[in-house]
Amino acid sequence: MLEAVFDNVDDKQVLLNVLIASRQFFQLAERFLYARIVFPPSFLKSTTMKLRSLHEALEASNRRRASYVRTLSLTAQGNEERVLIVELLMKTVNLKDLQLTISPLLISRFFRQSFPFALTSLHIASSRTVRTMSYSSLYPDLLHFLEMQTSLEMLHLSHINLNMDVEFSPTSFPNLKTLILDSVRVHAFADTSACITHLSMTGVRNSALEDNRCMESVLTLSCPTTHSARSMALWLPNLEWLEFWGPISTSTLKNWHPGNHCRPRGIRLPQFMSGPLHDFRPTFDDIPTLEFVEYGNRSSTPLRRRYRDAAAPMSVRWLCRPGKEWLADWEADVVLVNPSDRILMMSM
Repeated sequence: MLEAVFDNVDDKQVLLNVLIASRQFFQLAERFLYARIVFPPSFLKSTTMKLRSLHEALEASNRRRASYVRTLSLTAQGNEERVLIVELLMKTVNLKDLQLTISPLLISRFFRQSFPFALTSLHIASSRTVRTMSYSSLYPDLLHFLEMQTSLEMLHLSHINLNMDVEFSPTSFPNLKTLILDSVRVHAFADTSACITHLSMTGVRNSALEDNRCMESVLTLSCPTTHSARSMALWLPNLEWLEFWGPISTSTLKNWHPGNHCRPRGIRLPQFMSGPLHDFRPTFDDIPTLEFVEYGNRSSTPLRRRYRDAAAPMSVRWLCRPGKEWLADWEADVVLVNPSDRILMMSM
């Protein structure tokens, strides 16, 4: 019971207070203190001293603390930090979630090692996109490292310049379900064994569509604009749920003509810029399969859903963390409230 309580404590200071409460609490809570280690990204000052302190902490207590680490979020700006992080990763044999922001000049050397863990979640971000360096000189070791992560369920790449000639092995990513790409082309993942159901693309950089590739397993797409969705629609023949997370107005949506190849059931507009009467009728007319349009404006105003042929919109409450709606079940993980029901509940 105590372990279940400690597992739900996110505040590091609270866990430190728990550790000094008693010998029993120390033995039970120590693993939760080291389970998630996050160094916020900082490009203005070095994190070398913090990394050294972390090394010392993990080396203490017969090195058992390193086995507790499940999540690491670190930044490598210079070679000394790269070396320290590599040494940390060689100790964290039970690591499941790695979030790494790294200088592009360090990427090649960083991923030459063979690490002992089997990741389920990985986020690699280049501190900047280097367009002057060729793929052949910069990324072979990174690509090999990615292919070796056969347990990955979620992969997030940021500003990794995958050239058009990059191809992963057809057997790569057998367990991958969620793919998030920030200014990264998607073409390299089209012919792998991944069964990607959730795809997010920021700054879409798509390959040419004349090769007629497609990703039939993708059911949910999250992207900033209707233009991004239009460029990807032919790749996603079975798309059901579509989120435009950038600012979208009624006129933008009205002028969007996705064509017969786009058959989503639901559209989310979390940064909807209000239009006259929220007129979504042209969108419903263009997409016969569309069941609802959900909209909000990131303020205190509750999310609302306008269903096809409904007399009024319904308020929506998601049963997940804000910003993670696109990863949740768009039907089962929401609570819908009729306007009349809200008035009745307020009067009671």
